[in-house]
Amino acid sequence: MRLNNIAKSGALGATDARLSGSLTPKQGRIFVKAIIASHDLLGKVTTDITGKLTKERDGWDTAKGILTRHKSGLKAPDANLKKLGKIGCKLDMTNGVELNAKILDEALEDNQDNPNFEKEQFAAFNTIFSNDLQYLGIIGIADSDDHEADFNKLAKGWFQIARDSKNVNKPTSSNDSILMRLKHLVKNAHDDVKGMASILMSASDYMDYQFEIAEKYKDLATLLSADKKTFMQMPIEVSADIENGEYLLTPLKNMIFGISSRVKRSRWYDDDESALKYKFVVFPDYEFDVHKYVTYMTIVPLSITGLNASVAVGGTTQKTIQSAAGTGVEGVSVVSNDTDIATVTYASATGVISIKGVAAGTTTVTVNDGTSTKTIEVTVTA
Repeated sequence: MRLNNIAKSGALGATDARLSGSLTPKQGRIFVKAIIASHDLLGKVTTDITGKLTKERDGWDTAKGILTRHKSGLKAPDANLKKLGKIGCKLDMTNGVELNAKILDEALEDNQDNPNFEKEQFAAFNTIFSNDLQYLGIIGIADSDDHEADFNKLAKGWFQIARDSKNVNKPTSSNDSILMRLKHLVKNAHDDVKGMASILMSASDYMDYQFEIAEKYKDLATLLSADKKTFMQMPIEVSADIENGEYLLTPLKNMIFGISSRVKRSRWYDDDESALKYKFVVFPDYEFDVHKYVTYMTIVPLSITGLNASVAVGGTTQKTIQSAAGTGVEGVSVVSNDTDIATVTYASATGVISIKGVAAGTTTVTVNDGTSTKTIEVTVTA
């Protein structure tokens, strides 16, 4: 049975075989809201649905401690006025993304008596759109207008915006413990958002975190209880799309998902493929309103050229730190735990540790980069 016959039977509704053009603003807004409602994360961030393809989001950051003594005829002190910062962002939704779908004749024939068939297909399209737009918000690295651009270059997502921003706080950690990583992340967050921020992390890291907590506190319920999905009372948002070792902390309302209500739709029947085809085009963008309220943390392993050293009395051996967290090799401290056996000097500009033998025996040298420590076992020979 062909599409026209199915349409006449009422299975797909009273629509033509070909229907193209833009949805009305009301239809577009309904369609976009359905997309947002189909995904948990998109439903939590700030969604800005606008009829325009570009938009300036304006506002002012009311920082803490800006109240001043009122004196008639006198303006507020300049120091306090400087605490006010302009917030908001520019949304650029000029590059659209499209969803192509088709329904084969067999499916049409099987559902000719299903009055909700087309509605069910649209619901499926919404879910696909929603999943991909959330996915793009996590893995997007560029905003390319190339028709053949890879998926991750269709828009810059929140993580890439955080990487590129000069105002986002970007601590690093070398700690293997997820618990200690999260502690370092929160420690480096802006004070104004510590009580209202959420933490975004990978599903794998979250699983390791749960096992670590359960092992540390011998609390098997931690693995089973959904209300444990927090850290220091901050909700944890988990996504399999986030890379292991990447963490983002910010209020979810600070994450902006902009999408135009201008939705283009094409619908036609392809005789060559014997299929009903759809194409939807939407115009999304991603941003943060206040970049200073974002903390983006990555893992930079603390690496040393060997954790064992042997040196003669009066002699010197060297180890090099290849990478470090915090402030890099300059932020590392190196301490000999028994200066009667060996002494150390550390060149913070180059990351070179020099260990000098003082007396025969064994000792350790502790290297600390601010987020984790490593120990070098030192043997001094006569």
